[in-house]
Amino acid sequence: MRKQLSYSILLQFALIISLQVFSNGVSAQNLTPGVSIFDTTGYVEYLPGNLPVILSVPHGGYLQPLSIPRRECSGCVYNRDLYTQELARSIIDDFFATTGCYPHVIINLLHRSRFDANRSIVTAADGNPIVEEAYHNYHAFIDLAKARIEEDYGRGLFLDLHGHGHLIQRVELGYRLSRTQLRLTDNQLNEQGLIEESSIRALAGENRQALSHAALLRGSQSLGTMLGDKGFPSVPSMQDPYPLGDEDYFSGGYNTGRHSSENGGKIDGIQVECDRNIRLDEDNRERFADSLTHSINEYLKLHYFEQYQSNFCTLTTNTSEGPTENDIKVYPNPASDYLELTAPYSQLDLSIQNYLGQEVLRKKWTGSPIDISALQSGFYFLLIKQNHKLIGSKQLLKQ
Repeated sequence: MRKQLSYSILLQFALIISLQVFSNGVSAQNLTPGVSIFDTTGYVEYLPGNLPVILSVPHGGYLQPLSIPRRECSGCVYNRDLYTQELARSIIDDFFATTGCYPHVIINLLHRSRFDANRSIVTAADGNPIVEEAYHNYHAFIDLAKARIEEDYGRGLFLDLHGHGHLIQRVELGYRLSRTQLRLTDNQLNEQGLIEESSIRALAGENRQALSHAALLRGSQSLGTMLGDKGFPSVPSMQDPYPLGDEDYFSGGYNTGRHSSENGGKIDGIQVECDRNIRLDEDNRERFADSLTHSINEYLKLHYFEQYQSNFCTLTTNTSEGPTENDIKVYPNPASDYLELTAPYSQLDLSIQNYLGQEVLRKKWTGSPIDISALQSGFYFLLIKQNHKLIGSKQLLKQ
């Protein structure tokens, strides 16, 4: 069902001043849903999707190469989240079986002792340049997926998949709210100050049924309640609204904060912490993958898209006929001072973004070369729009 491209095909783009990020220079619009590509380090796998769902697996990697030493940073955590990578691949299969489409999936293949992809770069990489490169690649892939979803669907959902070893065997859903905050009344949870701390901030501000923030967290149509109804106890949910006393609970970490609507945008985020009963038993793992997939589809239909389950990935907007991205040429690449474009258009709007998704240059192209001399050396995305619609995206190396 899923194919993997060989490294000989993927690693075509030459390494230039050690700042290249993606392995094969494939444009974002030409990525094949469900087909793996790898970054230049070979330690980050990206399976592009065509659904408004991103699945991140930061702690499921196995690789412990001798060339990359064990992180020795203060407060480092080394435990791998057992079987989360396998769980993610089952979820991919279940999405395809259910919808004929794929979620976007980003997997850290390195063991957590080498790379913690759910921390800031200092702790994540402990100063190792190869791991720092993998770190930037990991988050650049997520940013690319977010950009595609916002263009195709307008909004979407980011899930950071983890495993916990807590005593209570239940799914912990993290919304960047502490267990103390979850114990507040519905009225308190619905105050704007708490909504602005939430990783589903955008959804709380706009959802199909005008549900409150508290209802989205633990009401009858919350993700936790949907999973509980399918036999997988979850917190918060209608059945288990908040952790009691000093019960262990993961509220959502670095990735959920960085890639969710807590910081703006239309991509909401939830950290999904799976208990041992789910992960360590293969049958339970497969049942949970199926239940989570159906719950996400139901969640998107109820709260995001009126016609989602009848259309699935046919909702995407990039289906118009006419000139395509292949008709747009960008050269030289790598480039030093100027970019040249050829295109079947009289003018285009260009946006150049760095690997953090920050716009560093915006230009209207009317046929003249684009001056990029002010940009620092490194890797960039070039987003190409015509009449406010994204029609192409290229990966650039600035020398």
